[in-house]
Amino acid sequence: MAEPYWTPERVDQVVSARARILGPQVWAAATPDPRHLISFAGGLPDIPSLPAEELLRAARTVLDRERKEALEYGGTFGPLPLRDAIAERWTRLEGVPVSRDHVIIASGSAHAIGMVCETLLDPGDIVMVESPNFPGSMRTIRSFGAEMVAIPLDADGMRTDVLEVKLAELAAQGRRAKFIYCIPNHQNPAGCTMSLARREHLLDLARRYDTFVLEDDAYGELWFEEPPPPSIFALSNGEHGVKVCSFSKTIATGLRMGWIQGPPALISRIAALRYDMGSSPFLGRVIAEMIRNGDLDRHIDRLRGIYRRKLERVEEALARYCAPYVIYTRPKGGFFLWLELREGLSSRDVHLAANERGVIVGQGPQFFADGKATNHLRLAFSYVAMEEIEEGIQRLGEAMADVAARSGLK
Repeated sequence: MAEPYWTPERVDQVVSARARILGPQVWAAATPDPRHLISFAGGLPDIPSLPAEELLRAARTVLDRERKEALEYGGTFGPLPLRDAIAERWTRLEGVPVSRDHVIIASGSAHAIGMVCETLLDPGDIVMVESPNFPGSMRTIRSFGAEMVAIPLDADGMRTDVLEVKLAELAAQGRRAKFIYCIPNHQNPAGCTMSLARREHLLDLARRYDTFVLEDDAYGELWFEEPPPPSIFALSNGEHGVKVCSFSKTIATGLRMGWIQGPPALISRIAALRYDMGSSPFLGRVIAEMIRNGDLDRHIDRLRGIYRRKLERVEEALARYCAPYVIYTRPKGGFFLWLELREGLSSRDVHLAANERGVIVGQGPQFFADGKATNHLRLAFSYVAMEEIEEGIQRLGEAMADVAARSGLK
């Protein structure tokens, strides 16, 4: 029998340099677990709150009013009604003039980040990134052959004092960062929100060192008590801040719709590399209708209450079952708690012990850009059912107690 043509070795010879950087492992692919799991792993929206009626009402309106336009190709920049609706909404929310020329639609924020990277990055370019950080974004940046420089976080967000030192070191070598990637609002995984003073310092550094900030704002509207400081896009008047946003966390992940908000000159160059005739005109018009009829704002307001109550339930359970083993800083919004484990407890061991009990959490080391992992677990409280939160945290506490006993901790 002849040897198959497409052997792993041959595939590795013919794929692109970018594919070789990433290797054969598929991002976010997993075999379904047959057990009933309580999952604190994924940053996914609350299932009962998905706005099915609002989407159905908007879809009917779009098909009745503009069927032809909704069901044709929509153009490289994305559906014009959605670009206009986004521009008008963010002009209203932040008080900085935004036009359709500042907006290009993408298939979610991950696609948007990929579009920015494809337009800007060459092998050997340098990108400054927060650490810990979202592994998907780091994977995308790495795939273009860029070098990532890790900047640590604290409760106020990216340590801009460390960033300043790193940028100065690059400048002394005749090099500069192509951009600075950060998640300033309700950071994934750490949950922290960058202070206004840090944002202003970050922008000052971007101007001084001839670069800009790529601001990933998937969670910014999901605040609990008060909104975060103005976006970096707004503070820079749309110059040194390029914002990437998504409807995945506020409406539904299955829509696969997001956008890039930046200076028109850059938006045009991003569009020039596009070959897919833009994102769905139908879904774009449906979301635009939800924005214009007020359903999106009302839905987001409801979500803030839902996620605040889920966080409170998690905190009550952590105090009851996990207090001897973890500390954390309460987030001001978003989906995540970043649990720091007691010294002597291994995050890997706790992760495995929890999995054995049917509870899934995010293991800390995967979130670090430089491999210098701290002893943390990411707890996503957004997706798990309210009625399963206490049981899930109880099982997690049992896992921690088991690991502590095996490690000889009292």
